[in-house]
Amino acid sequence: MYEDEPDEYPVRKFYQKNVQTNNKRFCECPRCRDILLVKIKGVKLANGDSDDDSSENECDCSDCEAEERKRIAERKDAFTAKSISLHIPSFKAKCLYVGRKRDVAKLLWKVALLHHNFMPFEALGGDEDKAILLRLTGWGVIEKVPGKRNTSLYRIGKENQKKLIKFFRLQNPSEKDEKSQLLLISDIEPCLVYAAWRHLRDEYRIDRSLRMLNRFFFIGLHFFGFLPPLPLSWRQEIVVTALIIFSASLAAQFLCVLVVYASAFFGVGLSVCCALRRSSNIRSCWWQIILLSYFAYRLHKWFYESPYLSWSVLVAPRAMIPVKNLLWG
Repeated sequence: MYEDEPDEYPVRKFYQKNVQTNNKRFCECPRCRDILLVKIKGVKLANGDSDDDSSENECDCSDCEAEERKRIAERKDAFTAKSISLHIPSFKAKCLYVGRKRDVAKLLWKVALLHHNFMPFEALGGDEDKAILLRLTGWGVIEKVPGKRNTSLYRIGKENQKKLIKFFRLQNPSEKDEKSQLLLISDIEPCLVYAAWRHLRDEYRIDRSLRMLNRFFFIGLHFFGFLPPLPLSWRQEIVVTALIIFSASLAAQFLCVLVVYASAFFGVGLSVCCALRRSSNIRSCWWQIILLSYFAYRLHKWFYESPYLSWSVLVAPRAMIPVKNLLWG
């Protein structure tokens, strides 16, 4: 039920403080499955002089009384209390309690990294972590997004996510912690790509797919230390999103440049060589060489005259113009 290795990241923070004592206990409500806090006041160990278990039907002889006192004294776990009350625990106390359960801390780590209002089912682990996800929903840590078209989306309060992020901060991470983080990153990144693909294939929601890909690069930048510690403000997230759009457009443009030059180099060169090999007489294939050379010329001319694929706008792609107008007017 609990973690086998409590000293490893990300579950170590949940075991640094003992959340259950003689005066405070957590339990799960049998009806709503929420976590409840049981506060016990006036707890004391039952001693041999206690006569709470005595009744009128019991024998009053000295031997029986001595035997009863001996039995109560041997029960080291016997306590008495003045009052017992039920309370709703705070979000921090609830996370400290549920984070000790097996595989829950890893899912909480994913919840802390994803956007607080957009957590797809596939990004949280999919069918493999479905049981834990349902338990987190029943415990009140996360909740489903309302709406008929949002059946596979979850969310968490922004302030609650800020409290959750503090459990996974590392001041001086060790080599073992870095290896654990690498395993977690290698687990969540494919889930984000798969979630983007599912939104595009099943729901035809390009916006949600792009949001998942944006989060994919966001988590990568955070893992390699290029971003400030989480949580980021909404202004910082806009800047990171603009940076990702710029980098993606630059990479796409560089790929187009690479494809054009590779096509010109390999396509024309190999075609000319094949034409020369197939014909023993150079006069019979001159028109093929001229046609391929003209095709290469037109390809280069189109490339240099294109407003989206020219070197003059390679540093500032045209895809960044709407972002620039949105930020600076």
